[in-house]
Amino acid sequence: MIAKVFKSTDNSLLFALENLKEEIEKEFNSFDFLIFSVHSKYDYNDINYYIKKVFKNADYVAFNGIDSFVDNSIVEGVSCCVIKFVKDGKISTFFIEDISFDNSLKQTVDYLNENKEKLHIIIGSLGSNKVKIGEFIEKLSLKLNYQPVNNIIGGISSGIINDNEAIVYQYIDNRIIKNGFVILSFENVSYEIGISLGFKPYGITYEVKKADDYKIYSIDDGKKFSDVIKNFMEKIDNKDIRYLWYTPIYFLDETDGYVATIRTIKDVKEEYIEFFGPIKRHQKFKFSFGDSEILLEEDKRNALDLKEKMPYPELIFNFSCIARQYVLEDKQKEEIELYTSILNAHLFGFFTFGEIGPDKNFKKLKLYNETSLLLALEEK
Repeated sequence: MIAKVFKSTDNSLLFALENLKEEIEKEFNSFDFLIFSVHSKYDYNDINYYIKKVFKNADYVAFNGIDSFVDNSIVEGVSCCVIKFVKDGKISTFFIEDISFDNSLKQTVDYLNENKEKLHIIIGSLGSNKVKIGEFIEKLSLKLNYQPVNNIIGGISSGIINDNEAIVYQYIDNRIIKNGFVILSFENVSYEIGISLGFKPYGITYEVKKADDYKIYSIDDGKKFSDVIKNFMEKIDNKDIRYLWYTPIYFLDETDGYVATIRTIKDVKEEYIEFFGPIKRHQKFKFSFGDSEILLEEDKRNALDLKEKMPYPELIFNFSCIARQYVLEDKQKEEIELYTSILNAHLFGFFTFGEIGPDKNFKKLKLYNETSLLLALEEK
């Protein structure tokens, strides 16, 4: 497999794509697949039209990303990963336009169970008010009929808010996927997945007493969790809620004996605290803390582990939470610089609104927050 990534920050979507095509043609006489990350400052109605106008009949998938990763660069514009197979590698696609717990869940389960030998990259939307992507992923995980679950990874598209709607769409076959997802399925590739958490738990353990959807209402002894967070925020001079991203809650999984996941606070209301992922009653958690030094140390360990398993990857993908990038502050680039320097391969990825991947023991699929997921692959 020959893979390389390209970028353009031109304010015109047409000019950006033409710039990309010009650069790509210097390196490739032909290619098999294109993956685009497109900032949501561009009109989403134009994306399929201009990709087809510029790249004609090329096979592609596009999605919104607030910022994307192109090797060691963080790009606010359009980026493109170009893939050309030289052996028997292939990419096919599957998509759901509007997720639900009936037909679309069954279709997705059947597809993944029938293609368990392939590598699947999921790029999804947030879902709808009726069905959120985190709940969909949990139900999907329960119906997978194979172990280990080590072949599914991805992230939720990220974008700006426009008319009270988050522009976090995917684009394929002249369709705009607003409440669903796209799956890229790779055949005849070897791959390894790494998971970077990095946040350190501290303090006492709490138990969720009342929860609904992505919200916590009360914890131990019926105490309102919103009161706990408000008391905590009183000690912070700047009331920007993003300061709480340095101290996400850290769920514990007593059954399996490892960290279940981290949850990032989205909003503080009078009666509840809302997060970026699903919450369950009786889950136990601690507060955690992370800074750039702690997170980068975990990133380095993650990359070195992958290097042992796959010494010479031909392409790496990174799905890293936008809240994690906030905590990294001015060292955001150091995360991807670590990955590219250790694994010595081209890197493509984006800031996510949630990461999709296996747990650390590859027993189930789940939605992460404030995590960096790394995928290394090579053609067989």
